[in-house]
Amino acid sequence: MNGSTPRSDGRILCSPKPLRRVVTEGVAAQMHANAQARCNLLKAVRSATVDKCMRKFGIKPPATDYPAGRFWYGVSLKQDATARHVRACKDIRLYLIRVGRDDTQTVEDYRPNKNLVLSVLKKLCSGYRHLDQLLKIAEEGVEVRLLKKPLIQHVRPPNHGSARARINILRKNIRKEQDAWRWLVLDADLIEQWPELVVSPFRFVEAPVGVRFTISRESVNDYTDQASITKPDYVHCDAVATEILRVKREHPNAEIEVMAGDVASAFRNISIHSNSVFLPDRGGKCHCDRATRSPGFYEIIGGAISHVHGSQYNAVNPTGFFNYHWVNDHINVAANIGTSLEDMNRSLRVAMAAILGAEAINDEKFTSWKTQQRVFGLEFDSVAETVSIPASKISKARNIVASAYFARSLTRKRYRSLMGSLRHVATCIRAARPFLQWLRVRESNPHRFQTISVTEDMKQDLLSWWLVLHDPQLNGVSLEYFNTLPPPNIVVEVDASDFGLCALDVSH
Repeated sequence: MNGSTPRSDGRILCSPKPLRRVVTEGVAAQMHANAQARCNLLKAVRSATVDKCMRKFGIKPPATDYPAGRFWYGVSLKQDATARHVRACKDIRLYLIRVGRDDTQTVEDYRPNKNLVLSVLKKLCSGYRHLDQLLKIAEEGVEVRLLKKPLIQHVRPPNHGSARARINILRKNIRKEQDAWRWLVLDADLIEQWPELVVSPFRFVEAPVGVRFTISRESVNDYTDQASITKPDYVHCDAVATEILRVKREHPNAEIEVMAGDVASAFRNISIHSNSVFLPDRGGKCHCDRATRSPGFYEIIGGAISHVHGSQYNAVNPTGFFNYHWVNDHINVAANIGTSLEDMNRSLRVAMAAILGAEAINDEKFTSWKTQQRVFGLEFDSVAETVSIPASKISKARNIVASAYFARSLTRKRYRSLMGSLRHVATCIRAARPFLQWLRVRESNPHRFQTISVTEDMKQDLLSWWLVLHDPQLNGVSLEYFNTLPPPNIVVEVDASDFGLCALDVSH
C-alpha cells in the first residue's frame, strides 16, 4: 500500500511511500524502552570516558547525584573539575574535539550522535527523498564552509540585555546542557589563554509560548558560506486548515481534533563534522559547533520524522497519517473515532524515538487533543471552522500601536517590533491589511541607529489599527480562505496613463 500527503496547492510533500500499520501499544512501549536503554548506555560510555581522562591527570570526577534544586552547587562541582581538566590538557581544541564532542567516535564508527542508527534509518525511511543526506548526517555529521576565517576578538562581546533580564532561565538551561555534556562551564580566566576562540553572546527571543534563549548570530554565521547550507522547504500552515476541512468532509458526524508535538533540543541532535569544528589557521581556530547549524540541515531530520509518521496508517486513515511539520513542531489532525487519536499520538512518538532516540520526545510540548488548538501562534477552531489571533497577541498589538501613536519617532528595534506584530495579526484580521500602507513606507532597511519619524499619515494608519483591534468581530478568518482569498465579484482593470482610465469586469 502506498500513500502520500497532499499540499494545500495540490503538490505532494513527499513521494509515494510504503505504508505500515500503526504499531500497537506493546510494541511502541518496547521500542521506547530499547531507545531509552541505548541513550542510557551512551551516557554511561561518555561518563566513563570523561572520568578516565580526568583521573589520568589526578582529577576526581564530579558527583552526579547532587540535589537538582541546588543549581550553583551542581554547576560549580562540574565546572571546577572540568576547568582543572582543561588546564591540564593545555590544548582547548583537542579537549573540545576529543572529550567535549564524545570520545566514542572511532574510525570504525564515526557517528557523532549514536542515537541515529543507520540500519533503522535505512529501513524506516525507505523512499524518503532526502535519505542520502540523512544517512550522511548520521554517519559523519554536518560539514559547513566558511567564506573567510573569523577575526581575532580583541574585545569579547557581552551578553544581550535580554539574557541579563532572564538570568534564572539562562542558568536553568546552562545546567541542563552541562549535565548532557553539550556545554562546558569553565572558569572565566581560561578564555584569555585561547584568543583563537570565537565568543558568541547569549540573548532571548520571543516565542509563541514564553521565551527561548539562543546564541547571537553576531559570530560565525556572519562568515558562513550560505551556499553550502541546505535550504529548508516548508509548507505554509494553511495545510493544517486544509486538512481539518478534508477530514470534516470525510467524517461529518465526528469531532475533528488537533494536537501538537515537539522535538526536545532539536538542533542539538545534529552534530557538526569535526572538520568544521577544527579549522587549521595559525595553529588552529576552534569555533562554536552550534553557531553554523541551520534549519535546512534540521529539516532533513524533521522531514524524516514526518516521513515515518506519515507512513503509518489505521482504519480511519488508510492512506497514512497527516504529517505536517514546521522545523521541530509536528501537527496532527484526526477525527475522534475509536482509537484514532491514540494511534496518531503513538505514531508520532514512535517516529521521534526511532529517528533521534527516546529523549528527543519533548513531553512538555506535547498538547492534548482539542477542537480549539493553538498552532504557530494562531488559534485553529475545527468546530467554528476559523483561524484567529489569540487574545494575548491582540493585547500586545494594542500596546505596541498605542506606544507608536504617541511617539515622535521609533528606533529600528521598535519599528520592526511594530511591523512584525501587525503583520502577524493581519493574517487573521483581514480588515486591517490596507492600513499597513503608510507604515511600510520607511521599511527599507533602516540603519541600526537610525530613527523613523512617525508622520501624520502613519498616525492615521495606527488609529485605524487601534479601532480594528478593539472590534472582536473582525478577528478571525474562515479555514477555507486562510492564506487565500475568495473569488472576486468585481475586477477593476486600470491603465498606466495620466487620465485614470479603468474598466469594471463584473464576474458571474
